[in-house]
Amino acid sequence: MSKIVCPLVTGLVRPMRCTLLAAAAGMLLGLAAGCNRPSADASPADQPPAKPSPATGPVVRVVRPERQMLRHPVLQPGFNIEAFQVTPVFPRITGYVLAWKVDLGDKVHKGQLLAELYIPERVAELRQKEAAIHQAKAQVLQAKANVLNAQALLERSKSQYERLAKLSQGALDQENILETRLGYKAAQAGLDKAQADVAVAEAQVEMATANRDQAKAWLDYAKLLAPFDGVVTQRNVNDNDFVQPAGLGGKGQPLFVVSQVDPVRVFVNVPAADAPWINDGDPVTLQLQGAGGQEIKGKVTRNARSLDPQARTLRTEIDLPNPQGRLLPGMYVQATILIEHPKVWTLPAGAVVTVGEQTFCYRVLDAKAVRTPLQIGLRGGDLVEVLKMQVRLASPGAEGRWEDVTGQEEVVAADAAALQDGQPVRITSGGK
Repeated sequence: MSKIVCPLVTGLVRPMRCTLLAAAAGMLLGLAAGCNRPSADASPADQPPAKPSPATGPVVRVVRPERQMLRHPVLQPGFNIEAFQVTPVFPRITGYVLAWKVDLGDKVHKGQLLAELYIPERVAELRQKEAAIHQAKAQVLQAKANVLNAQALLERSKSQYERLAKLSQGALDQENILETRLGYKAAQAGLDKAQADVAVAEAQVEMATANRDQAKAWLDYAKLLAPFDGVVTQRNVNDNDFVQPAGLGGKGQPLFVVSQVDPVRVFVNVPAADAPWINDGDPVTLQLQGAGGQEIKGKVTRNARSLDPQARTLRTEIDLPNPQGRLLPGMYVQATILIEHPKVWTLPAGAVVTVGEQTFCYRVLDAKAVRTPLQIGLRGGDLVEVLKMQVRLASPGAEGRWEDVTGQEEVVAADAAALQDGQPVRITSGGK
């Protein structure tokens, strides 16, 4: 019997057969892979090693502290050049201006006559005191003459007494001898008195001389003299002016004002934050305002070594030689004091972070950024002076120990503010 095959059935059977064969092949491959997979009970040692994961965290550049010269400029504007000394000249006694000898702007020397007063009553008093000296000296001469007279009388009385005493064994009676003896003693007493009168007269000469010197001293005040080498910056007097001493506390208008302008000085008030670092001898640059920006070099001459309790500033003085007189008192200047600390441990400014009152850096330890508190000194340019670093202790909760810088510490050089304590970091190959 011949087979009859339907074409429609044949077209459907062939695709189904291909599908079944593909599914069977997939199952065989899955079983083969399952045989090679490690079981859940297999130990980690039996498992193949995993590939190392790449390092995480930002890439940082590190630096080590270096000993360098640190320069910190303290800029303080708004100060005037001042005369080294300024002295108002007042009259000491009342009188009339006989003549004035110097005018505004004149250079004067110490002891030079500025003006002279006329005081007639003081002149008369001085003459009277000088006459008293002459009178006292005349009394000394008179007293000394009396001494000579008393000495002669004493010698005569002594001679008479001794002559009568030798003749006392004769006819002279004792009454005459006694009388002569008393006369001798009286002459001796007269000599003592005459000598005492000389001493009194000499003392009167000394007293008269002292009175004369006092009157002369008062009259010397009629001459107003320059207190030092300088310049007359004020003259408030004319001929025949009636002048008198200043009132209590030196109130009133002075006849002259003399200023010492070589050297001159500048007063600079340094803020409290910079005050501890100021030392005598620190270099200073002064820039004149309104004079083409001329710069003058100087040094800190002295400082108050204490802060003004109101302004919290340190008073600092800078003396400047001025032989030509080009630096005029009242000129406006800007002062820059340069504080220098040689051979100190420094870090770049970008490595130091300040948050509130805390200052710290990040050291790289075991590929992590470790926050490290710092004690710092000056800041100058792009450098910060490092005094101490705080090292963490092993015990938890301990504050840490301050240690000196060794120069071996690896510190994140820049953008340290963006890091977190304990954050993993990677050191760039050119970082050290």
